[in-house]
This record gives sequence, structure tokens and C-alpha cells, in this order.
Amino acid sequence: MARAPVCELRASLARDFDYDTHPEGHRRRIGMIRAILVDDEHIVRKGLLHILPWDKHGMEVMADFEGGEQALAWMEKESVDLLVTDLSMPGLSGFDLMRIVKEKHPHTETAILTCHQDFQYVQDALRLGAIDYIVKTELDDDKLDRLFGRIASQLAAKEEKPASLQPAAAPLGKTTSLLMPLAPDCKVQELYAQPALKDRPLEGLPGGAWFTEELAFEPAGESAEKLQGRWVVFCLHHVQTRDRSRLKTLLETYVRRHSFYVLEHTETVAAIHDSMQEVLLWESKQPREDWLRMWRSFDWLYQDELWEKLQSEIAEQRPEPNRIAETVHQTVWAWRSMLRWNDRFRLLEEAGGLRTWTDWSDWLQRVRRSVRGMLDQNNGIDKDIMTRIIQSIEWSLMRMNDGITQEEAAAEVHLSRGYFSDCFKRTTGATYNDYMRLLRMDQAKRLLMHTDLAVQDIAASCGFADESYFRKLFRQETGKAPKAYREEETGDSPLKRWPPAAR
Repeated sequence: MARAPVCELRASLARDFDYDTHPEGHRRRIGMIRAILVDDEHIVRKGLLHILPWDKHGMEVMADFEGGEQALAWMEKESVDLLVTDLSMPGLSGFDLMRIVKEKHPHTETAILTCHQDFQYVQDALRLGAIDYIVKTELDDDKLDRLFGRIASQLAAKEEKPASLQPAAAPLGKTTSLLMPLAPDCKVQELYAQPALKDRPLEGLPGGAWFTEELAFEPAGESAEKLQGRWVVFCLHHVQTRDRSRLKTLLETYVRRHSFYVLEHTETVAAIHDSMQEVLLWESKQPREDWLRMWRSFDWLYQDELWEKLQSEIAEQRPEPNRIAETVHQTVWAWRSMLRWNDRFRLLEEAGGLRTWTDWSDWLQRVRRSVRGMLDQNNGIDKDIMTRIIQSIEWSLMRMNDGITQEEAAAEVHLSRGYFSDCFKRTTGATYNDYMRLLRMDQAKRLLMHTDLAVQDIAASCGFADESYFRKLFRQETGKAPKAYREEETGDSPLKRWPPAAR
């Protein structure tokens, strides 16, 4: 795990606080939330004691420790309501500490300390039962006030519930079962036919999904067989909100976006467990487009590290599913005009059956391997130059309606016109001008097959200012009018939309 970027934090805290004024021990105040703090960075730990709004939200730090071992020894003698711990520490890690506390002190809740690079670790900690997370590099007053208010509210809600009514083991908190259809003809009656659901109130969501609260529905046996290929079940834990409207909004977001990345294959029958705190974590992050810049650089074609980074960036940023599918499909479809790429039609036909991000990722790996195999046959052309040729195709694709020239494309990838022309033909099997003619026609075919855009709009987006001229060329190319082509070809491996039951 990457170490937290504590240098700036150390410097800031060292300027603002005199650590000698903080008492190492004090009497417990009645009614306060009893907390302990664990972080192996002495200056950071002492600074957090001063800068975090403990008192304002009814919390009292009873002790602080540099390691998990000391914290556990102290907890053997003292009662603790809240453990605040770093994840990355020498010796006993924050994860190990959480597991031991969860087993030995089940009434103690945990919040974690992390930094912005530790996002995957935040997910893992939430799965272990952490109720919230504190980002060391984001210590502004408003964020901290909201965060500590949230933690205090969860602890207060727990205290209000009589011990006799609390379940024996509830590490995952409130659970909601979300049932997502995989086909437009799925009916709620199929769900009510399940014994575990027949007496449950099911509430509908847009797109045909349904949910029920306070239940972890696990289909098995005959129930699983009846749902297979028809429904996917998500058991969503850490559902903290009591606002029904807010819950429905979160579930709608989950169906529309997060399920695409969480669900590996639509053939699964087992319930998929996930944390709603993770959804809140995703939604609280500023939208980023790093994945798109990496995708359009195409450096990942030859550099394995960048390929892995592209995959992780997409998984972390979770772009809108239909947008990423459209972006990827548009690019690979543009490569259809590379006459030397023999696998192009087979792989593009496979794209019609892709649904989840796992499906797309596996398919992209096959595309990458196939394209590299084709490019590697270009003896005498450097890999960097071939990557630039691929970049020029994408650049041209994005500007088809601008009347671009070969000189402009060559300048964009920093090659002379003559050298670019030679390398382009050796890489793709066609001259740049012939390729652009094929590209415009291929993109028109794609838009006719996979969108409802009017023919006039398709012609304009593919660089044809005159719709009549486009119709004439299209008929010469395909032997069909655009409307007839759409009617006859649309059923041939259409691009799947997300969610699966979306019409």
C-alpha cells in the first residue's frame, strides 16, 4: 500500500500546534463517545488530536497509540465506542487491527484514516465493517464537520436501540436487496413467486428494478434456477439513510452505473454483496476523465503497464456505462477500415454480446492482442510510429466533419507529410485519403445500425455537407439506400445498452 502523503500534513500541523499542550490522559466525561486514535506517524497523530472536531460532536479521545498492539492491550482494560485507525502501519496493519477488534470487541465501531491514493483500501475497509473514512489530505472544516456529524449520528442511532433488539451479529449494518432485470419482459410476479419474497413489500425503480429493505435475499436451488438469466440479485449493505427518497435515488444510480462494474457476468445466480458506503464514496468523488485521455493516447497498445493502468483507471472512475461502451466501440469500429486487420469483422461481431465491464475488458484484451499481432508484421516501422498512426486515426475520427487533410493529420502526430503517408499505408493497408473515405462510410453504417439519428444528421457527423451526395455514395458503396440498410442490418449484433432491461 502506498504511504500517505504526510509531509505536507506534518509541516502544516507542526506550524499550527504545540503538541506538548495536549494531555496524554484525562478523565472520561459522562455521555461522551469514547474514542481512541491509532497512527504510526507521531506528528500526524498528535496533529489530528487537535485539528479534528472531536468535542463538537460529543467525542473524547481517551488515548492515542502508534501501533495496533498497544491499542488492543488498552482495549482489554477500557471500553471504546470508536476506533480511528490508519490502514498502513508497520507490524499490525489497520486491516488486521479491524479484524481483531471486530471479533473481540463487536460493540466498537471503526473509522479509518487514509489518503487519496488508498481508494481500493477504503473499499476493503468498508467491507470489513468500517463506518466511515477520514482523508488525511482533505482536512477543511466543512468536510470534517459533516464527516464527524455522520459518524456521531451512526453511533447515537446504535445507542438508542435497546441491546435486546440488536441482532447478535450485524457487522454489515442495514441491508437492502436489489433485484435487477436482465430482459425487458421480466415481471415482478417472477419475484413474488420466490418463497423468501412472497410476503415482502417490493418497491419499484425506473427500468424495471425492484428492492426490499431489511433483507439479504440469497437465491439457491430451485429459486436460483428460476431467476438465472432473468434477474440479478444484489445484497447492498451499510444502508444508513432513513430518507426513502434518498435511498431510491442511490439505488437508481446503482442500477444505472455501478452494477455495470460490480457484476462480472449476467449468467450469475448467486447474490452479489456490495456496500452502499462504497457507492457514496464513488458519488462524492469529483468526476475525472483520466481514462479517456489514456484511451485516446493508445500508448497502452504496446506498454503493458499502461494497459493495466487504463484498466484500473476505468474501474476506479466508473464512467457512465453506455458512454464507455460507445467510446470503445466507436474507436474499434474505426479500425474496421484497416484492411490488413483480418480479425476485425469477427471481433466487432463479438461486441454485440458484451454487457458488463468484465465482458468489455476481456474483449478489449482480445482486440489489443489481435491489433498488436497485425502491427508487428510491419517490419521496419518503429512501435512508436505505429502508435502515432493509430492516434492519427482517432484524431481524424473525432474531426470527420471538419474537412481535415492529410497534412493536418501528419502535423498532429509530429511527422512529415511524406513519412506519414508511407507509414500510414504500410500500417493500415490503405492511403490516408482512401482510409478516410472508408472511415466515413463505416461510421455512417455504424450510426445507422446502433443509433436512431436521422440520416441527415448522420451525413453531417461523417463529414458530408450535402445529404444527397451522401445518399448517392452510400448506395454506390452498399447497394442500398441508408434507410433500407438500417432496416435490414439493425438486428445484426446491435450494441447492448445498460441496464440490460433498458429498452
